[in-house]
Amino acid sequence: MARTLKNLLLALLNATLILVALCLFLGWKLASTVEDVTTVFAEKVQIVAPLRTEIQGVRGELTALRSDLAALQVSDITENSAAAQRISDTLTKLDALEQQMQTSQQRVAELLDTPGLLINTAIENSADVVVDRITAVRGCVPAS
Repeated sequence: MARTLKNLLLALLNATLILVALCLFLGWKLASTVEDVTTVFAEKVQIVAPLRTEIQGVRGELTALRSDLAALQVSDITENSAAAQRISDTLTKLDALEQQMQTSQQRVAELLDTPGLLINTAIENSADVVVDRITAVRGCVPAS
C-alpha cells in the first residue's frame, strides 16, 4: 500500500513537471511570436513614415497652385468669362483634393503615432479567424 502511494505521488509529480515544462515551452513560443509580430509591425510603420513627408510636400504644392490660380483669376485673364469659370472650377477641385490630402495625412499620422491600434486590430482579426476555423472543425458552422 505504501509503495502504491509512493508510485502515485511520483506519477503526480512527473505529470506536474511535464505540465510545467509544457507551459514554459508554450509561453516561450508565444513570447517569440509576439516579438516577431511587433518587429514586423515596426517595420511596416517605418515604411509609412516617408509617406507622411510626401503628403506634406503635395499639400504645399497644392497651396502654391491655388495661389497661382487665384492670381490668374485676379489678373487680366479674367476678362474672358469662360477662362474665369474654368479657373474657379479648378480652385474648387483643388479645395476638395486638399481636404482629401489632409484626411490622408491625419490617418498616416495616427498610424505612426499609435502603432498599438494596428497591432490590436491585427490580433482581433487573427482571433476571429481562429474562432471561425475552430467552429468549422467542430462542424458547428451556422447555415447561411
